[in-house]
Amino acid sequence: MKNKEIEKLESLRGFCALYVVLFHLLPQKIFLLGLNIGLLFRFGSEAVIMFFILSGFVIKYSWEKSTDKSFKNYFLKRLLRIYIPLFFIFLLAYGIKSYKESGLADPDWSTLLGNIFMLQDVISLKPNVISAVYMGNGVLWSLSYEWWFYMTFIVLAKKIAPAKINSWVTMITIIATISYLIYPFFLNRILMYFAIWWVGVQFAEIYLKRGVYSFKTIAMQTYLLLTIIGLLGINFYLNFGYTKVYDYPLVAYPFIELRNFVFAFLAILGAIIWNNFNWFGFNAVFGIFKYLAPFSYVVYISHHYLVIEATYLNFLNNKILEYVLYIILMFTFSYLIEVIIYPKIKNSLMSHFLNQPIKK
Repeated sequence: MKNKEIEKLESLRGFCALYVVLFHLLPQKIFLLGLNIGLLFRFGSEAVIMFFILSGFVIKYSWEKSTDKSFKNYFLKRLLRIYIPLFFIFLLAYGIKSYKESGLADPDWSTLLGNIFMLQDVISLKPNVISAVYMGNGVLWSLSYEWWFYMTFIVLAKKIAPAKINSWVTMITIIATISYLIYPFFLNRILMYFAIWWVGVQFAEIYLKRGVYSFKTIAMQTYLLLTIIGLLGINFYLNFGYTKVYDYPLVAYPFIELRNFVFAFLAILGAIIWNNFNWFGFNAVFGIFKYLAPFSYVVYISHHYLVIEATYLNFLNNKILEYVLYIILMFTFSYLIEVIIYPKIKNSLMSHFLNQPIKK
């Protein structure tokens, strides 16, 4: 039986995945009794930030629980977790494009390679991006961040004494943020955002030590986020002109970075306060989403093609029925890939490369 705290994380993961789908699917204005409830679904960026925090917790937790802390084992697990489902999404994207063009489409090798090497970001929202996301699938930007968070974590875990890691994270992320004010680009953006991912690591550290979640125990991470928020506030002031460059300034440079870090800070405060109330009402609101968690990753990376850009059921002439079927198909596809196919491929490859027995 899973620990109740871990189940809460899974519930949040499932909720965030579905929320991102609704963020991209629903219009900005949905009026109910004179109120625009569409505003409730305008926080897709915050859902991704929550993914980052949850990821930091899970990686730290699994790392401490693992008996094999070799780089090879860690790297292979993270590689397979990200890339096996992603491979099917690349195939899906190419298949849909070829179908629309009634023949073999241009695979766009340069962008595909950029995504394979995890160098992608959203060109239309951030400066000095190396590679666009593959075939317009906007959420793929977060995978590059995730991957390099994983790699940064393992370097720190293997090379830095545990007592000094927090100091190193503070130094690296603040230097990255200061450099971001001078010249924002892929590397310093990733290292700056690592401070958000590290929030999850710190929460896992407290959890594993059976500590108490309080403002005192998470103080160092709180001060780090506040420092970065201050620096990004300066960046917003200095580069305010960019809000006229991008079509969607609320989710673009230089506002989006400030917005993301403010939310991460608020997430810390919210978690501590809610924990003090013994997570009253959490299960009633989020509990059901734990059933979505096992295939939430594929829901997240497939919904652009299977729901948002889907057109193959237009002949139904009923938008509600059409999108209900799109969502059902997305859930079915995601379940098959992540729950049925992915474990079989992963276990086979782990057995081959690490001589580990295949799990039944």
